[in-house]
Amino acid sequence: MRARWCFVISLLLTLGISPLIGQQSLGSIEGQISDMQGQKLPAVAIFIDSLHLGTASDVEGHFRLNAIPAGWHLLEVQAIGYKSIQRKLQITRGQKLNLNFQLVETANLLEEITILRKSQAEEKRQSTFTVNVLETKGLQNLSSDLNQVLRQSSGITIREAGGLGSGFKLSLNGLSGNQIRIFRDGIPMENFGSALSLNNFPVNLIESIEVYKGVVPIGLAADALGGAININSSQNQQSFLDAAYSIGSFNTHRLSISSQYAPENRKFFLRLNAFGNYSENNYRMKSVPIYDLELGNYLGDQEVQRFHSEYQSAMLQFEAGYRNLKWADQIALSTSQAYNFKHYQHPDNNIKRSFGAFHSHNHSQLLSLNYQKKWNKLNISAYALGGISTESIVDTSSYKYNWLGEKIKRANDDPKGELFERKSLLELKDQLWRSNILASYQLHPSHQVQLSASQSYLRRQGKDEVNRFSTSFKVPSHIQKSILAASYHLKAPSGRWNFSLLAKEYWYSGEINSPDEQDQNQSTALAFERFGAGATFSYYLTPRWQIKTSYEKAYRLPEAYEILGDGIYVNANPGLAPEQSDNYNLGLRLNPNAGSWKYSAEFNAFLRNSADFIRFKPLGPFGQYENLHEVRSLGTELSLNLAYQDRIQITVNGTYQDLRDRNLLDEGLENINYNSRIPNVPYLFSNARLAVKPLRKQSLKLYWSTHYVHEFFLNWENLGHSDSKHIIPSQLNHDLECEYSFKEGRYNLSLSLNNLFDAELYDNFRIQKPGRAFYLKFRYLFKS
Repeated sequence: MRARWCFVISLLLTLGISPLIGQQSLGSIEGQISDMQGQKLPAVAIFIDSLHLGTASDVEGHFRLNAIPAGWHLLEVQAIGYKSIQRKLQITRGQKLNLNFQLVETANLLEEITILRKSQAEEKRQSTFTVNVLETKGLQNLSSDLNQVLRQSSGITIREAGGLGSGFKLSLNGLSGNQIRIFRDGIPMENFGSALSLNNFPVNLIESIEVYKGVVPIGLAADALGGAININSSQNQQSFLDAAYSIGSFNTHRLSISSQYAPENRKFFLRLNAFGNYSENNYRMKSVPIYDLELGNYLGDQEVQRFHSEYQSAMLQFEAGYRNLKWADQIALSTSQAYNFKHYQHPDNNIKRSFGAFHSHNHSQLLSLNYQKKWNKLNISAYALGGISTESIVDTSSYKYNWLGEKIKRANDDPKGELFERKSLLELKDQLWRSNILASYQLHPSHQVQLSASQSYLRRQGKDEVNRFSTSFKVPSHIQKSILAASYHLKAPSGRWNFSLLAKEYWYSGEINSPDEQDQNQSTALAFERFGAGATFSYYLTPRWQIKTSYEKAYRLPEAYEILGDGIYVNANPGLAPEQSDNYNLGLRLNPNAGSWKYSAEFNAFLRNSADFIRFKPLGPFGQYENLHEVRSLGTELSLNLAYQDRIQITVNGTYQDLRDRNLLDEGLENINYNSRIPNVPYLFSNARLAVKPLRKQSLKLYWSTHYVHEFFLNWENLGHSDSKHIIPSQLNHDLECEYSFKEGRYNLSLSLNNLFDAELYDNFRIQKPGRAFYLKFRYLFKS
């Protein structure tokens, strides 16, 4: 390991010296902007469009534009309410040009600015990473959660086991579950507890979502196998209040509050985020098997209403901090409390059994400290987080239920619960600690290096107050992960091409305690160390056409519940091995143009060669995570966007992915599933969305969206007779939404109609989803 990192550090030092060699060939322009009365003008855009270089003047009107190659360039100066200036300049090698500009006011204060600076979201889209940035500003009036927003992105499928609060599986470019890491404001969310899952978060609490495909920046410090999703909270530095309430079908209620108190001319701020969700999830399901409770005889299929699917969750987050201190741009202490309560109508992977009392509840408590500071060339960001998550699984009923809601009592000497062979009241307690520090140093306007160090620790212990024979989780287990990463980024002086190189060292250790077949504790020691590396490259073929490519050797370390089980449906597998993948991406992007009609497009092809691929294998109502030795994921995706001013916006995307088992042998014998598609994974799906603002002077907007998934096999495609294979049928879903805002966006009202044509929709393991549903939402937004 020492030799590897000596090589990495030597390479970074060598690359860091390289700017000094070419520094003298680059010029710069600096100066000051004022109006005709000599008043200094801030936020004026100064840019050279052909080089993709731009900046803005500060509060004193000063600006500086660096890394300008020698030659003739067109410099443009623009500000709202002032006449634009264009000046053709010749820059010689190493020249430092000083220019001052005086701007003349125009009568039309709404004169359009062709280009100021790229938005932060657009800068990320045009980076070397393959990333899709979803901005939620236009969705915050609608009755959407994060899962519904993410589902509209190319390459992503999200399959749920039911309605609000149900289990779900997110897939990105063929990889799913923990292979795709989820972050909130750069902090990994695994082991936060079921109360803090994506389908609980309302869109009002989120400013944007970054979807990384393939290589992930080292600032998102985690063992992502082939992608990551980073959820960004609001970065508003003013006082505001954003409150929303929605009501809808299946007795669904959702409340969200996001607020901040930040007095002017004071550095202190307070922030409050909260949400509450409730639903009975009592929608109707077709073709449900009914069994006689006495003898267990099959009575046929019927259409029934779910009667034991109630779900409720809540979160309260309080944050206090300071901004713009000498030693910190921002430092904040945050505490979160989250809770959920969930009834289970049936096992997550089939509907052959029905429950009437089985339920669980979770309580999570988190405390975190965040720090950020930017100096002239050095940036530091860090966080430390600790928390406790307690999950209780309650299976203490003496009754048997069927889908009609009928029940009979078991014999007094029958120890069975509804799910387990013995009644159970299991409580799992997770203690977690997590930290990260990221340092970025700008060696030169074209050269940057980064170093990141992160660690996470989880301790899990459980007890069963009812089943005295249970030995699961009695002896505590613990897992520790550490990742050290370094990266180097080079941006060509012309701005035409960019290159990044990264390296990661993974350490994994722990002790797993689980019962063997004789219910005796078996202790397994874990120790793992691996080195991964990757690179990204992008090149502008023209000012708008950009090509991207990337490669990474990535590793993912199993999560606690994959090894230990979750106490409900997932059985333990202490022998589960870490998975690894060689990830290749090749993309072509057409960046947005200026003008009333704007259009953009993006194409991406990906290849993932994975070893020890981790997947969930169902075993009746239960299941276990297992390793598939070789899996190949190959696919393409295409996204098209068209917009006319703020009146019309059309988005279309589609994905094809092919995941196959490439292992020739299975436990020494010929693998009969060789080259077969991985089961229960969609391979062809698409989305389309139309947004229309029919009246120019009215804040009325209409939305139509559709989602298509082609049929796919539930089990291995080459097993069984063609007439008896379980197929999840093709599905086409349509949603309609409308919103109206008044008082300059302070009051907002929206109506959503999901599953417009009441289509039969299925997701995980061919379990039916809700039919047609209506939702009404009111949102109040106040800004100081």
